[in-house]
Amino acid sequence: MASFIYKAKKGLDDTFQGSIEANNEEDALNKLVAQGLFPVNISRQADVNSNVVKAVKPVGKNKKVTSTDVYSFTQKLATLIRARVELLSGLRILYEQAENPAFKEVILQVYNSTKEGKPFSESLARYPKIFPLLYVNIIKAGEATGLLDAALGQICEFLAREEGLKNKVKVALAYPALLIVVGLVSVFILITFVVPKLRPILDSMGDSLPLITKIVLLVSSLSSRYWWGLLIVAAVTVFVLNQRSSGAFFKNLSRKIMTTLPVLKRLTQNQELSHFSRALSLLLKSGVPALRSLEISIPSIEDQKLRMQLENVSKSVAAGQSLAKSMSTLTGLPGFFTKMVAVGEESGRLSEVLDEASSSYTQQVESDIALVTSLIEPILILMLGVILGVIVLAILLPTFQITQFVK
Repeated sequence: MASFIYKAKKGLDDTFQGSIEANNEEDALNKLVAQGLFPVNISRQADVNSNVVKAVKPVGKNKKVTSTDVYSFTQKLATLIRARVELLSGLRILYEQAENPAFKEVILQVYNSTKEGKPFSESLARYPKIFPLLYVNIIKAGEATGLLDAALGQICEFLAREEGLKNKVKVALAYPALLIVVGLVSVFILITFVVPKLRPILDSMGDSLPLITKIVLLVSSLSSRYWWGLLIVAAVTVFVLNQRSSGAFFKNLSRKIMTTLPVLKRLTQNQELSHFSRALSLLLKSGVPALRSLEISIPSIEDQKLRMQLENVSKSVAAGQSLAKSMSTLTGLPGFFTKMVAVGEESGRLSEVLDEASSSYTQQVESDIALVTSLIEPILILMLGVILGVIVLAILLPTFQITQFVK
């Protein structure tokens, strides 16, 4: 016989701690269940000290947990739960395998909180920037129904689609970004190191130089003299943009640009509708009540005007109005979307219809991304061609003048 330390729950609120004599861990588990307790954690008394996980400081503001980290965590935890690994054991395994130090701290604190007897969803809710309300409520629904593995699987599917769309955007913008970098580096080298070598020849012409040549020579002179300063400014600018890209100013600026151009405006709207439809469908499938699902999905909308309209829809639905009619009268959502919602409500298949709508809008987003990319590339090539053409023209014009003078 060995002594086991346990922590168990009885009902939703009562938590018990103590020790029990048993032949092994499975025997201890059976004895606790026979007493009407739900074991949260069981450890052999000799191993308790080695299993204690020390608390750590909260995650600092300068540390970042990415959506890829969250997706990987969810996917691995779902696999462990399906393999009938205990939740706490699964969290401990993921803590040991985590590579991101910031996320490792988060997993550790979630583990400690859950080990103290708090629901897993409540432990996750302490980190709303990492695990949003959508994520937490699906986990809560999974806990209530005893289908945590299914809930994690649904979240994995949702996050996989979101990550897939993000990756497609990154891939589409990779070539234009490379084109910009190569073009700017080429212009910098030409202005800073090539043009100065031709300066003695051009200076010999005195004041008869064309205006465009004088401007290029002035820029070249400043660049060749302070090239190190330009590199420092460029590096600082890239660093600041990288650090502040998620700030309110840059978000508002990018949103203003996105809503000004017709193609980008359509792309943004379709992307938000796709995300909103998928989130609402996922919550409904998880058993979250329709009104609560709507309230949770609304914060996923980044367009402030549309978000306010949907908040009014939520109030209208709470007052007894149908979702489709409220959306039709209180928002500027496309007629196709509101009609699909109406079909879903009437047929009792709202979650399935929302899935179809999400897939349709995702296809439109992918098509728009391809269109935007095909427009960006020739525009960038044209702009870089104009800049390089101006520099070459500024060098060739004096040469033509010398040729005419010799004749």
